[in-house]
Amino acid sequence: MKISLVAFAMLRDVLPQNPLEYEVPDGCTAQELIQQLAQEFPEMSEILTYTRLAHQEDYVGKSTVLQGDTEYCLIPPVSGG
Repeated sequence: MKISLVAFAMLRDVLPQNPLEYEVPDGCTAQELIQQLAQEFPEMSEILTYTRLAHQEDYVGKSTVLQGDTEYCLIPPVSGG
């Protein structure tokens, strides 16, 4: 199934397009998506370890099953001063 990924901060510089139309298997969880992205984009695998997935202004849990034709946001950790 296809989902749309919107990347923020440093992840935006790594993905080939933003938003990125991305193919995941049916029943894919948020954690499985992060693992799949880490394999496909090894240059961002370390930051993906700490990245959260959000949908409609709410973070989703690692075991949340993703829905097709939906937009998700990749939000890496941020710090402020």
